[in-house]
Amino acid sequence: MTLCITPAIDRLAYCLDRLIHFTWPVASLRAALRPVWLLPVLLAGCQGHPAHRDLAHSPAAQVQPASPPNRFAAECNELWQTDDETSLAAPDYWLRAMQCAERITPTQARAQAEQQSGETWHDAFRQSILLNSAGISVIERRQSYQHLLGFRSQFPAAVYPLFKMWRQQQALRLLLADERSRSQRQQESSASQIDLMRIQQIELQRKLDVTTRKLQNLTEIEQRLSARKQQSPDMPDNDDNDTASSPGGGAAGHVSTGQQQGTGK
Repeated sequence: MTLCITPAIDRLAYCLDRLIHFTWPVASLRAALRPVWLLPVLLAGCQGHPAHRDLAHSPAAQVQPASPPNRFAAECNELWQTDDETSLAAPDYWLRAMQCAERITPTQARAQAEQQSGETWHDAFRQSILLNSAGISVIERRQSYQHLLGFRSQFPAAVYPLFKMWRQQQALRLLLADERSRSQRQQESSASQIDLMRIQQIELQRKLDVTTRKLQNLTEIEQRLSARKQQSPDMPDNDDNDTASSPGGGAAGHVSTGQQQGTGK
């Protein structure tokens, strides 16, 4: 046993010793009261260490046994098959069902959903919860949602608020899916319009290139004609050229004609 003597106990023992020394006979009273002032020391020594005591009673030291996975799976399988009206009317049952649906694979969720008849409100609710974890399409989700709404008047009062929240969640999922589909259609339409505009641009560019080449050819022809006109001088007419080349030709003709007439006479 370890005696843990604190400074406060030392001071208490010292004050008690001084009081006995100045008030009572030292030899007799000190011997009589020695067990009294040693009592706190003994109690302090018998007391365990506070840190060890707190550690022994700490929440971390109390380890809760974990639930085995097989046990959890068995509980979930039993949960999907129960028909107990008392359990089905409790919100805790449905919260537990949602937890079980989140921890199984999509294939298992679809298989469990197919086992639900869907002819009662609780079968339809369980089927909707399971299909939500099965990775269903938008069409399947809409069908499940509409099927579940057909039983809304049959839900117990304790479960109806939970059903209402679930219904709103499914409605929001459907709305989000519709918005995504609409956005995808708009993107596809925009992409088609962009492709069409690109094709039109290519065709317009081709026509522009053809027209540009024609204009270039016409410009080259005009430049050649203009160059030829600048290189060649202005030429006179043919009749004027003949007259200019024989200046006496006209007079000689008149003389010959006169001689022929005189000979005839």
